[in-house]
Amino acid sequence: MSTIAWIILLVLLIPIIGVLVFVIIMASLIRIPSGTLGLVMVRGRATDPALLPGRYFLPPLRGRMVEEYPSTELAYRAGGQDNTEDTRPDRAGAFARSGPANRFQHLDQSGPLVTVTLGDKATATVCVTVRFVLLPQQLRLVHDRFGPNGIFGVVRDETSRAVRNTLADPGFGVESLFGTAQATCQDALSVAVGKALETDGIKVTAFVLGAVDLGRTGEVIQATVRARHELEREQAEAAARLARALNDTDLQTKLTSTEGAAWPYRKPTCGSS
Repeated sequence: MSTIAWIILLVLLIPIIGVLVFVIIMASLIRIPSGTLGLVMVRGRATDPALLPGRYFLPPLRGRMVEEYPSTELAYRAGGQDNTEDTRPDRAGAFARSGPANRFQHLDQSGPLVTVTLGDKATATVCVTVRFVLLPQQLRLVHDRFGPNGIFGVVRDETSRAVRNTLADPGFGVESLFGTAQATCQDALSVAVGKALETDGIKVTAFVLGAVDLGRTGEVIQATVRARHELEREQAEAAARLARALNDTDLQTKLTSTEGAAWPYRKPTCGSS
């Protein structure tokens, strides 16, 4: 080939090569939006490690995709209407290239109350709130075991089991749910729930022990408290009635003595006409 032919060939090939390189680079760049963890999937299998928010260069392999998980705090409340809606965004599973539209929804979910038997054999229904985050270093475990839609299910089951097992200890009874002992009970439940969920790749950031319903036992306790206050009220009212009666008696005595003293002045004196 002549020199001119080589020059023409290079002029044609260089733009084509540049376009191919640009396409490959753009296909290799992925963006993990804020508030999201990315888990790279190759032919349906999860790989390590999880990708934090930012831009990454990954080879454009066939069958590659990015599964998204929330990196922000999630909350589960046992004590509301049972709700297990999908936590994934509209385009979860595709390459994370979109902006605010590719956000997770339903990050706060609720479930049924937890019914427990206390260490003193009393039955109670408790309301608890668990706030938690996914551990990035164990995101592959979370994906393989639960997937994006099974996170709240495992939190519900493990929380209920840990709360039941902890409160069933003989050291916890009805008195543990009131006053200063309630803070100690809440701390013990927080530790138990945290240990139970940590093995599943979930870290508990906050645990709150809410309202407690003791059923018939609670009614007895309330009746006892009301009886004590009603007795105090009766004693106070009795003292007030006694003081009022004493005042009335004293007033009546003074009125009677005043009339007797004033009566002689009304009699006529000697020598008066």
